Amino acid sequence: AKTDFHSMPYDCRTQLTTVSNKVIYSTMTANNININSNMLETQVSLPVGLSVHNDVSVNTESNNSQSAKDYTTSSSTSPSERQQTQPPPYKLLFSKWCTFYNKNSFLVLVVFAILIAYAYPPLGAVYLAPQITATWIAVLFIFILAGMGIKTEEFSKAFTRFYFNFFLQAFNFGAVSGIVFGFSRFMLAVNALPQSLADGMVICASLPITVNMVLVLTKSAGGDEASAIFNAAFGNLVGVFLSPALILGYLG
Repeated sequence: AKTDFHSMPYDCRTQLTTVSNKVIYSTMTANNININSNMLETQVSLPVGLSVHNDVSVNTESNNSQSAKDYTTSSSTSPSERQQTQPPPYKLLFSKWCTFYNKNSFLVLVVFAILIAYAYPPLGAVYLAPQITATWIAVLFIFILAGMGIKTEEFSKAFTRFYFNFFLQAFNFGAVSGIVFGFSRFMLAVNALPQSLADGMVICASLPITVNMVLVLTKSAGGDEASAIFNAAFGNLVGVFLSPALILGYLG
């Protein structure tokens, strides 16, 4: 029998309202879950009979089969065929030597020249006329090659670097000669060097830097060739006046 809601007691009406609210909330939650699941199914759709696990297993099987094929092909090659594919040992040694020579050509040529001079000294001391080739021809040749490979703008920048040029000349004439003088006096005090050799070290340290070695070493080290040329020429010009003054001050 139907009962009028308003004629029911207050407690019964309260309980009935609470139950009905819970039913409505559960129904709405269930509907939301169904909607979300439907949206996921529409976004990620796989063919019938496949899943993510099936896809991973198929990829794994294909990778295993490919690695098995690679292993069989590599194992099927005989040692003679492998040796034919590799270059001979002398070619490997020649390529390594070429790489080393390209990186250290200056050092290799210096060692080669020293060995030739040690094996046959008259070749450079007599037959090559070092008083002409080493002092004139070599210096002119080095200056011409260095000047042809440097732009005029680099020379102008090297001339305007006053602080760098002053520091370089002060180090070459002052610091080097002072350190050598102190070292030679110490070796004389302990009787490790004769007087003539100690004085010769001081004289050589007071001389300006050589033109050919400065340019060659700077070029091989990848330095500033324009600054090297300027300081080499300027140092030899100033050394005409500074070197005698330094030698007189050190040795008397």
